[in-house]
Amino acid sequence: MNIQNLRYFAIVAKLENVSRAAELTHTSQSSISKNILTLEEELGIKLFDRHGKKLVLNDAGKRFLESCDKILQETDSVTKDLHHMSVGGDNVIRISARGMDPHLFACMAMFRVSYPEVEYAIDSIPERNELPDINEYDMIIYPDEIKYSKFKGVPFYNEKYYFAVRGDNPLAQRVSLPVKMMNDLHFVFLRHQTEYEYPFHVCLAQNIRMSTVNFADTEDLHRQMIAHGIAVGFVSEGSAEIYRNDSRIKLLHLTDDRFTRRMKLCFKREKHLSPMASAFKEYMVSYFNLQIE
Repeated sequence: MNIQNLRYFAIVAKLENVSRAAELTHTSQSSISKNILTLEEELGIKLFDRHGKKLVLNDAGKRFLESCDKILQETDSVTKDLHHMSVGGDNVIRISARGMDPHLFACMAMFRVSYPEVEYAIDSIPERNELPDINEYDMIIYPDEIKYSKFKGVPFYNEKYYFAVRGDNPLAQRVSLPVKMMNDLHFVFLRHQTEYEYPFHVCLAQNIRMSTVNFADTEDLHRQMIAHGIAVGFVSEGSAEIYRNDSRIKLLHLTDDRFTRRMKLCFKREKHLSPMASAFKEYMVSYFNLQIE
């Protein structure tokens, strides 16, 4: 009996909703439904009463869930023990990131369910000239730019930017913003040493007229300048939550795709990965369906 089918069954049984289960596991609804159908065919009995999108355990399903939970608990326990024996003390996953896809955090959380002893060490790489050393990290997340060409990575996700304004700014009444409406505004950009955030270069390339150009070296200072109406700015999707939680700020969608940049992912050579890091790499490849040669 396939363990993955049992996991999907247990999750759906407790949520009573395939779409919510799919969102939680980062899996398609059709895939989950297929796995549950396969499980029912193996057992030769229906486990759910179906009411539209809602699945409710019947008596057979309730009885099977009790055994399923015990099977999964025992399987996880054995897996953890065996993995601990092979990993030893190196349980740290070392990540260097220029940006972080919110879905990566969900992946990390799911991985910890199976490997609770894992530890994460994440370095946020600022926009600067120095490149991270792949030998110091298990994986690096970086922009698809020429200066990173030494890394042989694969496409990971697209980093989208929002336009951030104070709530009483007339632009805050809009849902999205075209480039032509960005002229003659006061801007604030993140700057680390001599390197500027990505939208700054896009603005220059698009010849946007900026009344003043202000800089901040931390996200908190950047956010405060926008919240107090001193300037408008750009916010990456990975950093958007803290700005959204500030009631003084409104985030607008940008209609120009040039304010979106492709991010790539590079793993350290397999032979140099610890067993824990190797397990995490395998998990990520499956989770995000990465095409790694």
